[in-house]
Amino acid sequence: MAADCSPMKTEGEILSGYGLLRNLTHPCRYNLLTPPGPQNISVRIYIYNSQATHNLHYNLHLLLQFEYQDPRLAYHSVAPNTYKITGGEDLKDMVWTPHIYLANDQKSTVMGSLKKDIMVSVYPDGTITFAQRLKTTVACLIKLHKFPFDEYHCSLMIETWIYNISKLFLKWEDDSPVSITPNTHMSEYYISRMWTSTSKESGFFITNFYKYRDNIGSYSALMVTFSLRRQVGYYIMDYYVPSTLMVIISWVTFWLDSNAISGRINIGISSMLTFITLSSQTGSAMPKVSYIMANEVWFIACTTFIIGSLVEFAFVNTIWRRRRNVELKKVTGKHILKSTLTPKLARRQLEELKEKSVSSPPDLGSTSSSLPASLASQNMVPIQMIKVLGSVSQLTQILHLNQLPFRFLVLPPPMEDDDDEKELEQVRDFPVDSHTSQDRSIMTLASDEEIRPTGNFTTMTPQEIAKWIDTKSRVIFPVSFIMFNILYWGFIF
Repeated sequence: MAADCSPMKTEGEILSGYGLLRNLTHPCRYNLLTPPGPQNISVRIYIYNSQATHNLHYNLHLLLQFEYQDPRLAYHSVAPNTYKITGGEDLKDMVWTPHIYLANDQKSTVMGSLKKDIMVSVYPDGTITFAQRLKTTVACLIKLHKFPFDEYHCSLMIETWIYNISKLFLKWEDDSPVSITPNTHMSEYYISRMWTSTSKESGFFITNFYKYRDNIGSYSALMVTFSLRRQVGYYIMDYYVPSTLMVIISWVTFWLDSNAISGRINIGISSMLTFITLSSQTGSAMPKVSYIMANEVWFIACTTFIIGSLVEFAFVNTIWRRRRNVELKKVTGKHILKSTLTPKLARRQLEELKEKSVSSPPDLGSTSSSLPASLASQNMVPIQMIKVLGSVSQLTQILHLNQLPFRFLVLPPPMEDDDDEKELEQVRDFPVDSHTSQDRSIMTLASDEEIRPTGNFTTMTPQEIAKWIDTKSRVIFPVSFIMFNILYWGFIF
């Protein structure tokens, strides 16, 4: 082989371009399968364009360039007037090049129409610059807890394939290792920041899925990480603002009459259906995840407010259709809600009292002493006591034992109970004590419309109560929604 090796051309001979490189890489002088000793390879990336997709992928159109030294190709002594030798894929096949690959790509393609876009430059001191234009897709680690206000990281990893770190060591260029075209623009995301790291850093193999390479040897690697933030203008204008308006529209029912059934139902149902359609369009393109996202929290809250307005209408409409007035000790929310939510509390107490009387017959002495103090202080006895004792004569003995002239407070019997009304008419007047005419007291039993409780009580009609609830809802619903927004946006930002 050495006998067939042609000598190097001298200075006087014309050497340039491929002819010079063929002379330098003659098999007798150059082995392109063997690296020229331990190498420090400088890497630089220039990004032409990038695009993030909904399916957790990041598409990059980039120029990958690395530089290393091969002393066997130094030609400054034989061709001092040649600045550099530049070629494409054919020149690449003539010299040794390191096997560098993208470790976390899903698919990569070397760009080029007729030929691959590869460029190799050899300088007089043996420095080689290798560049290729790539189109690659990498997977991103995305956490959608704050969607659509999320931020996630996409990393591009570069590693040597054949030679470990003792023979090949990758490093970033000192000046601008990663550059991005200034006018690059993504439709839904923007790059908020980026940073580079090397495999020499302690946290490199921990912060990504790259650790498996330690099992087969230590290989040099580089990583550039892009922090992508979603542009929220679309979601603000097409989701959050319309959904807020839907919630506000549902509150219009509080200003309508409580008996306007068709109007209030139409507003509530149409608001609900429109909001559900809007939400389904927003989330249709998103990946399916098992955890709840920020936009879903917003959806649940807005749905709750819209349904709440419908529930409020059903409640006030039920009250509106009642016929009986309500006696209130105080016109407060506590007393109004208690009177509307438990309108037949006295009747339930009566049934309990009847059950006790059936199980144990009443004793006059114990019954007189067990009269409620609040009723005794107001000289009132419930009319239901007549039913429990069984006769008016027994009741008069109780009154005599209390030594007070009592008059009856008639608790309204149910409207459908006609037997009670007949019984009340039969006991219209009777004496408290048949033996003492001086202690006579007339006990008048009246109908529901004639009797009013003593003390400072206020009478409200069902319609007034319904309007009162609507008035309070006009304040409670907006204030609650504002408080939710403060908490929601405070968590997001």
